[in-house]
Amino acid sequence: MAVSLTETFHKLGCSLLERCRDAGDDLAQQLCATLEPMLSPGFRVGFVGVRGETGEVLMEPALLIYTTALAELEGAPQYVAPEAVAGVLHVTQSLNEASLADGYAPIGKIKALPGHDTDSIEGWHHVPVGMIVACDCDRPLEQLVDAIATLNASIPSTRWADAVSVLSLGLINYAVQFEGGKIGGDFILPNKTGAMQFAMYVHVVVSSPGTYTFNRTCGFLFMHLGCFSRKTSLPTNQMLMEGVPRIAVNIRAYMFDATDHLVPVPDEMRQDRGYGLQLMPYRVEDQKGKLLSRVQFVPWLGGAAIRVYGDLPLMPFIVLLGKMDRPPQQMKTPDGTISSILPIGRPQFEVMLARFNRQSNVIFKREQPSWTVTKMADEGTASPFMARLFLNILDLRKSALETKADIEAFEKPYELVLMSSITVRDLAREIGELLTDHRSKIERGVGIRIDGRTIHVDEPIDKDLRQLVESFLNSSNRVMLTGMKEAAKALQIDIGFFFKKESTFLNGVTALDGSDPYLANYCRKARTWSDMLNSVRNDMEHNFWSVPRVQYRIEEGRVVVIEPGIMARSVSDFTKFVTDRMLCFVEEICVHGLQRRMPDCISIAEVPLAQRPVERPERFRFRTAGGGMPLWNILYHDAAFDET
Repeated sequence: MAVSLTETFHKLGCSLLERCRDAGDDLAQQLCATLEPMLSPGFRVGFVGVRGETGEVLMEPALLIYTTALAELEGAPQYVAPEAVAGVLHVTQSLNEASLADGYAPIGKIKALPGHDTDSIEGWHHVPVGMIVACDCDRPLEQLVDAIATLNASIPSTRWADAVSVLSLGLINYAVQFEGGKIGGDFILPNKTGAMQFAMYVHVVVSSPGTYTFNRTCGFLFMHLGCFSRKTSLPTNQMLMEGVPRIAVNIRAYMFDATDHLVPVPDEMRQDRGYGLQLMPYRVEDQKGKLLSRVQFVPWLGGAAIRVYGDLPLMPFIVLLGKMDRPPQQMKTPDGTISSILPIGRPQFEVMLARFNRQSNVIFKREQPSWTVTKMADEGTASPFMARLFLNILDLRKSALETKADIEAFEKPYELVLMSSITVRDLAREIGELLTDHRSKIERGVGIRIDGRTIHVDEPIDKDLRQLVESFLNSSNRVMLTGMKEAAKALQIDIGFFFKKESTFLNGVTALDGSDPYLANYCRKARTWSDMLNSVRNDMEHNFWSVPRVQYRIEEGRVVVIEPGIMARSVSDFTKFVTDRMLCFVEEICVHGLQRRMPDCISIAEVPLAQRPVERPERFRFRTAGGGMPLWNILYHDAAFDET
């Protein structure tokens, strides 16, 4: 049976890694020997330098990929012309911050060579690719992105490395996303300004295809080379990764500024910071109110773009803006057309619409959102509760659950869990405040009288306290037995035994040991506090139990409040303890279930408490499964929810 191209490259990659890691062969020499037959006849690869037209040395020998049409065909040349250089590979055995910086130096020189000024035309370009290739790395790929970002901050984006490949871990490269669209394919970083004028984001993405990293590396490299020379025919990324997951995690995002250089996306332009609210379009209607199209102002660094939805042409809008320093461009999108970045602000856009309105028979109306915004709580994303149990869980759900049916099956019970958890927290706080306020009044002599040995309480709280505790227990039951049981089931985790009698629990958790030992151990330890909660709630339902009355005693002529207890804890401590354990249980069971539903190459890592952004302290982040980052496992702990 014929061996597929994917498996052929896979074997080459495994052999290359084995020789260079275990046998100690030189990675640069072995990589050169491996790539040479693949790139022929359109390209050659070797250690050569670059000379200019007058013979001056523009670059000392390095591992370059160059076109054979512009190089000596007989023998191995010592130097090639700058326009022949299609790429440079900086190779190192182990990658660290120092060798990463070393790799940026030759890449920057190659991208600055003359002879690479041809504009991109119909997918063809003349931009040399710069890659850093290593066997291993001294840190996980996601942490390597931080080192790359530090280098990027000090170097113009026209001189950045296009990709970093660690053959034992995975690939870091860039992917493009046009405003309003999804993240697309691999992106070719421009080596000059004046070309990238559209509203687009450039994401740093990390993929960890394991032993297929060489396939992914070659697929990325061949894509660049295939665009560099029309005469070459190299395998595509799809051909080299057939049957292999090609999912990547986006770690950082850049955008082009007014100088056509890439800069980090400002916080105020992130969708989760409300940027989408600035993008409400205008309706374009005829005189009878029929919707003809929509036109949208898209704010950007150094200006804005104009997007038109539907078949209405874009250019009449641009013409009415007046003459501009830079010729405007337009690009088709799946749902219409979008302009290049124009040197305008919203006032100019509004004036243009008014002018268009006067000179045509159409009417512009600001789109009115059809949303219903309901206040959930008096807190925002800076609250660990909202950031973790609301935003973080729903973000993770997007990648773990693929079908609409799966999403709805989880979201329905989880909405009950979330809203009931808010109620539980509020009730626990009210119970604490009621007791604290009562104690304060009694200590100040308010609502209390002493008559001999008799204490008269004029403002008792027993009725209110009992009602709050009963509501707390009932809401806690909705979170656990009604909500979490079904939410876990929707994530294909059957923990129904967790809520049943001891014998059923023991049988269920023992069976779980074989398929999910981490979850089994977690359930054993969580059962201790869950039993406390169930015991109290059952006594309330079936044995007429209620919270004991508040007690008082006289000490040194003053009345002291004795708070009633539940399960050997004071009422306020019991409700606080149960709330804390329950919130941890909700988060960790849901995240564990979502983690198990993710593709093999994607997983979840825990963000250390000190590294979580104050404005959105989410606990978990997507990470590549094989990128070297320690992945999260569900483990029981006694830390408070806010300290986890």
